[in-house]
Amino acid sequence: MVSAQSILDFPVPEATQVVSARDAILYALSVGYGTVAIGDEVLKYVYERDLVTAPTLANIVAHPGPWMQQTGVDWTRSVHSEHRLAIHRPVPVDVPLISRSRVLSVVDRGIEKGMFVSFERLIATADGNQPVATIVQTNACRSDGGCGSAGSSPEPLSKVPDRKPDFEFNIDIPENAALLYRLNGDLNLLHVDPQAARKSGFARPILHGLCSFGYVGYAIVAAIDPSMATGLSSIAARFTAPIFPGETITLQIWRNDVELRFRGLVTLRGATILDNGIARLS
Repeated sequence: MVSAQSILDFPVPEATQVVSARDAILYALSVGYGTVAIGDEVLKYVYERDLVTAPTLANIVAHPGPWMQQTGVDWTRSVHSEHRLAIHRPVPVDVPLISRSRVLSVVDRGIEKGMFVSFERLIATADGNQPVATIVQTNACRSDGGCGSAGSSPEPLSKVPDRKPDFEFNIDIPENAALLYRLNGDLNLLHVDPQAARKSGFARPILHGLCSFGYVGYAIVAAIDPSMATGLSSIAARFTAPIFPGETITLQIWRNDVELRFRGLVTLRGATILDNGIARLS
């Protein structure tokens, strides 16, 4: 059995990457940019001339890879539980980037329920060390409970308002969404292989959590500012249920000036797939 302290002390490797225009465009296409009529407001994200990188692109940049497998946890039973992204500046193209990561906490939920592991990734330019993004991710390791707890957990995301949302609209997720998104580098078989999905407890391959996260980030900006001139300075949410390719997300938004609270539903299944969401406009 793994121990909480050994996971907390695990030296997550640094990672480097130079993001190309092709990388940025592929990511944008994989999270919904260009799925409807393509005007100038969207073209700038999917065309290398005067390219603008998508706000949530940092999620896939300079990723340290599947390091958690090396800690001894059952990676096949691990799922993304919560994600927080703070955007310090748009991801630059053709600039060397570096990420430095560390484990923040391990929270034991008991042998039957598993544990939560939260870790932080700081992305910066490799030369001038200018900050690009800060990411805090929490994984639910469903087969590794009873290991004890260690570290300091992130503050819980607060609940969305208990009133009717200010906006509500649908986001259609294409059937091939997971197949396209995995080309960004997340090749976890859970999202493509039916047998691997069943082994993990799902009837069929599920969508990457960060794919739905990217779709929601794009949809929030497009809904608030159709010109897409507004950006995001941060976005966070809890993944509360899986979503499958081909489903429709009903996104509910509560607005308070530049702060937006949101929740994502799949109404056909009566499922809340994203909850306690919060985004801030830049």
